[in-house]
Amino acid sequence: MSSPATTHTNAPVDASSTRTASPASTPASPPPRKLIIDTDPGVDDAFAIALALETMSTEVEVLGLTTVFGNVRRDDATRNARTLVEMCALAGSWRREAGARLPVVDGARAPLAALDEDDRSGAGASTADDSAVLVADFVHGEDGFGGVRGAYETRPEESAVEHRAGREAADFIAEMCAKYPGEVTVLALAPLTNIALTFRRHPECSETMGELVVLGGAFEVNGNVNPAAEANILGDPEAADEVFGAFERTFVVGLDVTTRVRLSGAEIERLETVLRDADAVSPPRRCSNLLRAFLHDATQFYKAYHLRVADFDGIYVHDPTALLLALPHVRDAVFTFRRGAVRVALARDCARGAVFLDARRAWLFRNAWSDRPRVSVAMDVDVDAALRELRARLGV
Repeated sequence: MSSPATTHTNAPVDASSTRTASPASTPASPPPRKLIIDTDPGVDDAFAIALALETMSTEVEVLGLTTVFGNVRRDDATRNARTLVEMCALAGSWRREAGARLPVVDGARAPLAALDEDDRSGAGASTADDSAVLVADFVHGEDGFGGVRGAYETRPEESAVEHRAGREAADFIAEMCAKYPGEVTVLALAPLTNIALTFRRHPECSETMGELVVLGGAFEVNGNVNPAAEANILGDPEAADEVFGAFERTFVVGLDVTTRVRLSGAEIERLETVLRDADAVSPPRRCSNLLRAFLHDATQFYKAYHLRVADFDGIYVHDPTALLLALPHVRDAVFTFRRGAVRVALARDCARGAVFLDARRAWLFRNAWSDRPRVSVAMDVDVDAALRELRARLGV
């Protein structure tokens, strides 16, 4: 796939520039970036969450996980997020202060279009009827973890999770952005309902949020739900269109890139190997043996789907690839971006959920893209470099 190369900087970049090598001198390590993961776990979400909690302690400080429908229903997403946090705590690989607990916060159960038209703030989103919501159980299994959740789910006496009834994802995101203005990166791995509600309820987040990384879209390739649409965008097209129009410091990675970053069946099998502590690479650290075993087992169902549908023995690692965009030193070296306004097709026809990037500099007449912020869309990737990062952290 060819695309105009660009310079990689923390700010959105123009399509006319080219990728540059890292400077010879190594600057002092910056403090860990504060990260909120908005998620619908999901096997590939599980990879990303495990990598963030277990291998990136010097690079990111995970402030919390917010959950939403998508791969599974919202309630299962919350249960799966809690399961992952408890496993990381049990393995001892997620370093937390004594007694500290990681927030897991409920978000929307249904897309914007399913809410009351008068409910602009989405007050009913977290309690909405989700019986009509379509989930990807044929990809991730009924429980989202390939049918193995029960074998790994624990209920420790001292939970590593903070979960408060009535607390909502959009408000938690805004609260953290207000507490740490300009410092919080939100990594959105699911339909963008929670993110749209954040900007609706708390428009000040367009100033206080540091960056937004979005996994979604198919810009120059077919979708993965139908030829037009990718799953996260089609899950809530209205929310996606709102978010792309709300915040300029947005980095988007879709199927154009993520379907090129794959783990092979042989690499997945190596997750089963018990590694000694001395085998860990530091930095980066690698995932614990407990999480590696879980990822191996959960991936078997997911891998069978890829063999059946995509005809290869392995998996796409969509969500871990998006996680790499949250690390500027990796993002700058590994990905190439085009910058421009993005719109989402909202008509209820065969194109619903399709994404359209306007990378052109000017038009003779105003159009539906004219007043939109220019976001950065990943269009190319150094596949070998991305896989080196992921393989080292996974220990495969």
